Amino acid sequence: MPFSALPDWFSWENQGADTAAADLTGSGRPDLVVFMVDNRPQANRGLYRVGRDLDQNGVVAGGWTPWIDVPDWFSWDNQDAGVAVADVTGSGRPDLVVLMVDNGPQADRGLYRVGRDLDQNGVVAGGWTPWIDVPDWFSWDNQGAGVAVADVTGSGRPDLVVFMVDNGPEANRGLYRLGRDLDVNGVVTGGWTPWIDVPDWFSWDNQGAGIDVADLSGSGRPDLVVLAVDNPVGRNQAFYRIGTDLGPDGVAATWSVPLGINNWPSWENQGAGVAAADLGTGPAAVALAVDAPPGVNNAFTLAVPLHEDPAVHGTWEILPYDSQVLAIHAAVLRTGHVLFFAGSGNNTVRDADPSFGDVTQGMWTSVVWDPDAPAGTNFAHPATLDRADGRPFDFFCCGHAPLPDGRILAGGGNLAYNHGNNLGQRDVASFDPTTGQWSTRPPTAHGRWYPTLLSLPDGRILAVSGKNDTNGDLNPEFEVYDPGLDQWIQLHPPANFVGLPFYAHLFVMADGRVFFSGGRMDDGRPQQAGILDLGHQPVGFQPVAAILDGVMRNQSSSVLLPPAQRQQVMIMGGGPGMEMANATGHTETVDLQAAAPAYLESTPMSLPRIHLNAVLLPDRTVFVSGGAMTHEGGAMMPIPRLQSEIYDPETGQWRPGAVADVVRLYHSVALLLPDGRVITACGNPPPYGNRAPWEPPQPNEELRLEVYRPPYLFRGARPEITAAPTEWGYGQTVTVQSPQAGGLLWAQLISPGSTTHAFDCHQRLVDLPITAQGVVQLQVATPAGPGLAPPGWYMLTVVSQDRIPSVARWVHLT
Repeated sequence: MPFSALPDWFSWENQGADTAAADLTGSGRPDLVVFMVDNRPQANRGLYRVGRDLDQNGVVAGGWTPWIDVPDWFSWDNQDAGVAVADVTGSGRPDLVVLMVDNGPQADRGLYRVGRDLDQNGVVAGGWTPWIDVPDWFSWDNQGAGVAVADVTGSGRPDLVVFMVDNGPEANRGLYRLGRDLDVNGVVTGGWTPWIDVPDWFSWDNQGAGIDVADLSGSGRPDLVVLAVDNPVGRNQAFYRIGTDLGPDGVAATWSVPLGINNWPSWENQGAGVAAADLGTGPAAVALAVDAPPGVNNAFTLAVPLHEDPAVHGTWEILPYDSQVLAIHAAVLRTGHVLFFAGSGNNTVRDADPSFGDVTQGMWTSVVWDPDAPAGTNFAHPATLDRADGRPFDFFCCGHAPLPDGRILAGGGNLAYNHGNNLGQRDVASFDPTTGQWSTRPPTAHGRWYPTLLSLPDGRILAVSGKNDTNGDLNPEFEVYDPGLDQWIQLHPPANFVGLPFYAHLFVMADGRVFFSGGRMDDGRPQQAGILDLGHQPVGFQPVAAILDGVMRNQSSSVLLPPAQRQQVMIMGGGPGMEMANATGHTETVDLQAAAPAYLESTPMSLPRIHLNAVLLPDRTVFVSGGAMTHEGGAMMPIPRLQSEIYDPETGQWRPGAVADVVRLYHSVALLLPDGRVITACGNPPPYGNRAPWEPPQPNEELRLEVYRPPYLFRGARPEITAAPTEWGYGQTVTVQSPQAGGLLWAQLISPGSTTHAFDCHQRLVDLPITAQGVVQLQVATPAGPGLAPPGWYMLTVVSQDRIPSVARWVHLT
């Protein structure tokens, strides 16, 4: 739903705002009460107005009343405010409850008063109570507040719920308390609960917050919805949480994960609030925010549905079996099966176990999963490959890339754990989907642990970065594997080059050059983004300016936005190294076709996240899932990101996806399946994860598989591809058979995923221009050259006018 501007917002400076919803006019539709604190040169003013008759999208359809002053507003300086509507007096008419946070010379004060008997125009007809102090208001600095009224205790009398954001010397805290049993004068007669923390409050700086109470789940118990505006570096972001089934003591039975509000437009806010309302399609949270640009302020509202709709959000499903190995590395094979490989899987216990690699004891280093086969017959177990020293080939933290014939090349990986400074193995292997087995390839010149392997337009594989095999320092050399010669060729890195960081995010460009996005894994190396020209020796390098420092892009994700013809790369999320600083939701995009490419800021994700996974969907959107607010390496519990998000490159906007059940942090993966679903797997940071029988003393492995079904799978019939040639060449016209031909929007090739450590450098969606459509067939133009689509196997899909994709058909581009 779009943001809706609030008319006649006149303040140049605000020091608080809030909103509430109730049917004041008796129309059967909720009305919106909007409140502001105007910070003028004299004493502040508190004012409110009513927007009549919210429609199903949360937009005011019945016009607005004038602004009405709250009398006797005495503050000269406020640190937020709140408003609620409820029948406090028992007169049968709604009353207005107003909260102010007075920022005096000492500690702040929270005070409220009641305006009795609102008429249809929002005018207080029954007079105002005096200001009443909220006892034990302890904050010296607040960055948000709110108020709500509901019978939480079940006594038959309304209770007051008061909320504050305390801006202490450390991270902020969101807290609330109940004032039980308001009398007709608004006085709390049943005592106050202690202050209760909203868990996992991650902001260090807020610019507004609010609460409301309503039965959102239909359980018969009140629920609490909490909104906060986070003020990171750059554009603000807003999130909300729901505390379900408040008890008589105000404690919620459960809390939702933090949920994001997409496309928040403000860089600076001066107040926010939230109201729970039934808009006729189920409960919604109507968010209010005050935007503070350089001139006069403005305000906007947005209705966020609180129940998921599969056609809007998609759905998640945990599969009834696990992945059998820790899926640190994953690749979709040209058979439609998925290869999960892990080696020792970040586990020194397994590495030291004499049975490591013994497939008869279930100590597999890799498995092949068939998504279409029934449980019990859906996993195959390749024989364990030994490396040159006789030990099992340890795929843990290798690099991998598809070869033109569909084999997967895995290079580098774990030679030894080396007391935390892992050494890289030189060994290289390839997996053949036809035989289902691994075989040895020639080794690299030196070891690589955390390397990047990239498929090039000429069919060769580039290997860069990673830790060496001697002391764990960076391997700075560039090497290229030639599958025809079955050998590695040495290249010379650029002169005056810092060095590509571990798991550097690389993309092949249409002109054959290679772009480094700046994304990386646990490496603060100050190498900026740029374009590598492998056709020169030493390799040429053209820097590309970025907005966010590359050291903040640890475990970020990067994608070549669809379609690949646009040559635009987006980098999103991440955080600083192993520090416990918050992740970022910042995104930026570069146009590689520009004369002087440079990153420009894009709309941020609604939820800052590190360890995220980004997957290109066949409807030409980008699906983001998993991650956390902080790195999980320290004492502080990470705050997982279970809500997914979807980015549309056409609009430049994000929208919410469904909320997953399984936490996916470090080492998690996500891949597009040929049928249009997304498989997510792995994750092994403490304290999350299932316990496998051999795990102690390292019980931190997540083996559950969870599948995401995108919204297009719930929007109607899918188009079909009934026939297409398997072998394709460049610069050709190909005939594809489809019963829906004549009404198709797109045809496209999607590369099969090959991912690890939050990144897939081979992920791309290539448009196939439709040159003609008949009754049952269409003509499509294949890519002109291998820079746009390197040789290999691709998933061919067609997409309807409703942007519903077909199941993929495999084609081979050579």
